[in-house]
Amino acid sequence: MGYTEDIRRKAKGSESCMKINEPGVLPESNAYFHTSSVMAQNLFFTLNCTGHYFCNEHYAVRRSAYDSFLVLYVVRGKGYCYLDNQRMELHEGSLIILDCYLPHRYGTDSDWEIRWIHFDGRLARDYFEAIVQNRRQLILLKNAYHAAHGLERIYNMFHVDKRISEALISKNITSILTEFLVTELPEEGLSEHSARIEEVLSYVNEHIDQPLTLEELAQRVSLSPFYFSRVFKRETGYTLREYLINTRINTARFYLRTTQLSLKEIAYRCGYGSDSTFCTTFKRLTGMTPLEYRNQR
Repeated sequence: MGYTEDIRRKAKGSESCMKINEPGVLPESNAYFHTSSVMAQNLFFTLNCTGHYFCNEHYAVRRSAYDSFLVLYVVRGKGYCYLDNQRMELHEGSLIILDCYLPHRYGTDSDWEIRWIHFDGRLARDYFEAIVQNRRQLILLKNAYHAAHGLERIYNMFHVDKRISEALISKNITSILTEFLVTELPEEGLSEHSARIEEVLSYVNEHIDQPLTLEELAQRVSLSPFYFSRVFKRETGYTLREYLINTRINTARFYLRTTQLSLKEIAYRCGYGSDSTFCTTFKRLTGMTPLEYRNQR
């Protein structure tokens, strides 16, 4: 292979079709595997593989990891996926996204037809975290029409058109992920949860001088500490610890700029047991000591 030909191959990427010899996958199924070009790896979302499967009751996937993210759409039939060891039912029209870097499990007990992609890319993790931070890890879209067509367009590049454009693949993946970002939230009492978190935030601001433990705050809104932590992060974008630290330090900034209280008194009013812990935390977050901050006026 000459140098020029090698460069062209690296720029275009490569792909292959594979008939799947896997339990539960019927003969009419297809999967296409794609090796992305160096340029695509640097610029785009990249496609690992795409498929259109027809499956019977023997189809079950259980992996410890498969280095990619999965988007799967149920064209027909029904199946399941597990989240935190809890089984979630998937019906016709369901669209899910999964982090396959983690253990994952899905399949069907009867039969289903599915379209799917495994993708990655430099921004894939950031997009996934943006999608799941206000929702559950496993996302079910109510209206998956546009995203489903994005999956179909990617698959048809390989199966019908036989013309692969990595830029268009990335564009379609971006559109699919955007559908997850802008979709309506699942119906799981989010308005009620939002009200509960607002109550907690008000309580924190009024009692910032107190220890404020996870267990105490969870009990105030009648949630388990584990579930409260998930809801709090989903609603605020912060863990409880991060929120408390930021609130304490912001309160300290106010005192430092508007009062002549001693550092010891400010530390106490912001919920710190010692002024040394307060000073260390303040410098870590602001890059300067409390006195340096006060003297900036």
